Amino acid sequence: MKTFSTLAMVCLAGITAACPAAFAAPAKVERGLAESYGGVVVNQTITVAGQEFFQYFVALWRERELSERFAITVIERPSARWGGQVWVEFAQRRVFQAPLSSARSGLRSLSEQAVDLVYQTVIDTEAERLLFRDADLGADEF
Repeated sequence: MKTFSTLAMVCLAGITAACPAAFAAPAKVERGLAESYGGVVVNQTITVAGQEFFQYFVALWRERELSERFAITVIERPSARWGGQVWVEFAQRRVFQAPLSSARSGLRSLSEQAVDLVYQTVIDTEAERLLFRDADLGADEF
């Protein structure tokens, strides 16, 4: 069994005294990470239509109240034959999914529908998470 040298123990004690937040409880660290990544919208689109959908979506998403508190991901799976799929994930769950055609004429209305549905789902999910407590579920499970 290896033991720390006295110099290492003094350095470790100095670090914990200087920065107690670095050694906070895991719940506090997770909460801090969630707060620091709030408002991030990750773009995982590939095609031109997917990029355009993402641009419309983000522009409309940023206009929503409290949207800067949530991190979401927009993902596209293109298909040359069927036009592909686009979906939005929040808290590792798919909250919106729709077919994405290569014709870009309906992308603005599709993104408006997506923002409405995603925003309502995110708000409902957060309200449920704050109101419902179960000892058997973790903080990210609902």
